[in-house]
Amino acid sequence: MSDRYNIKGAERCFQILDLAIKLDRSISISDVMQKFDVNTNMAFRLLSTVVSSGYMEKNEETGQYFISLKSLQLSKNALLSLEIRRLTMPYLELVWTQYKKANLNLAVMYDMDIVVVDRIDSLTLPRTYFTPGKTLPFHASGLGKMLVSELPEAELERLIMAKGLKSYTEKTITTVDALKAELTKIRKEQVARDRQEFVIDDNCNAVPIRAKNGKIVAAISLSALQSNMSVDEVESSIPMLQETAKKISYMFGYNGAII
Repeated sequence: MSDRYNIKGAERCFQILDLAIKLDRSISISDVMQKFDVNTNMAFRLLSTVVSSGYMEKNEETGQYFISLKSLQLSKNALLSLEIRRLTMPYLELVWTQYKKANLNLAVMYDMDIVVVDRIDSLTLPRTYFTPGKTLPFHASGLGKMLVSELPEAELERLIMAKGLKSYTEKTITTVDALKAELTKIRKEQVARDRQEFVIDDNCNAVPIRAKNGKIVAAISLSALQSNMSVDEVESSIPMLQETAKKISYMFGYNGAII
């Protein structure tokens, strides 16, 4: 759609929310001035408009602005409305009945981020908390590696340049060559493993969900801390996880051919 129908002020207000999300912190009038090349008065008016809408709040002591719980509710509704969640979660619940010491996770890739869409927690403690809406590293999580495993080379390079290869544990992949070798293995085996690469003592297997055209549109995973499930137990879950992903992909019209 042409941007000639856009209302500039309204567009800027949404861009301010995008800025707060990107910076992942409270923002100031100065942040808005620098980002949008506006004066102090205009920055204040834009922020005041977003505050009056209820999607941001102002800390009167610091003068900083932060995303409100109303925005959180909006994102929650968006996650709940995803068709992929509606089709996937009943299947994950069936897997969970066999692996109640594990967490079952669903994630998608959105705007270069790996986003957890839903999760079923283990019955055992301790457990990791990857709540819906949380983002995961694309290179250090099973879900992330699976979701980027079939990206075109140029797109993968852009992602690496934008996000980097941050180290989370001593087992995190931190070099481009090692990552590419890992992704080659994932494409061959159709399973991505995270063995303490993101969280110490946490192990994970992830498999793809494909659309009708064969493209990966989401990934599901089983993860567990070693105090709850051994590495061998986590590994043994792969066949069931893959069979579950095939059933879900079939619901999306996928017939088994990767285009």
